[in-house]
Amino acid sequence: MLEFLLHFFIGLAGSAAIFAVFFRLSAARTTSVPFGLIFFGLACGALAVYLSPWATPAALLVYAAMSLKEHLEERRDRKERPTSGSGSH
Repeated sequence: MLEFLLHFFIGLAGSAAIFAVFFRLSAARTTSVPFGLIFFGLACGALAVYLSPWATPAALLVYAAMSLKEHLEERRDRKERPTSGSGSH
C-alpha cells in the first residue's frame, strides 16, 4: 500500500508540474482543473505495484514528450497562421 501511495503522489505531482510548465508556455489564458491528473496518479500507483516501479518515471517521460510535441505543433501553427491585420481574406 505504501508503494502505491508513493507512486500515486509522485505521478500526481510530476504530471501536475508538467501540466503547469506547458500551460505556462502555451498561449492559453484560462484552464479548468485537470482532474485527469488524478487518474494519471492512480495509473502510476497501480503500474508501480503490478508491473514495475520504473513505470512511474516512464509514464511521466511519455507525458512530458507528448506535451512537448503538442507545444511545438501549437507554436508552429501560430507562426503559420496569417495575422488578422494583413488585409487578405
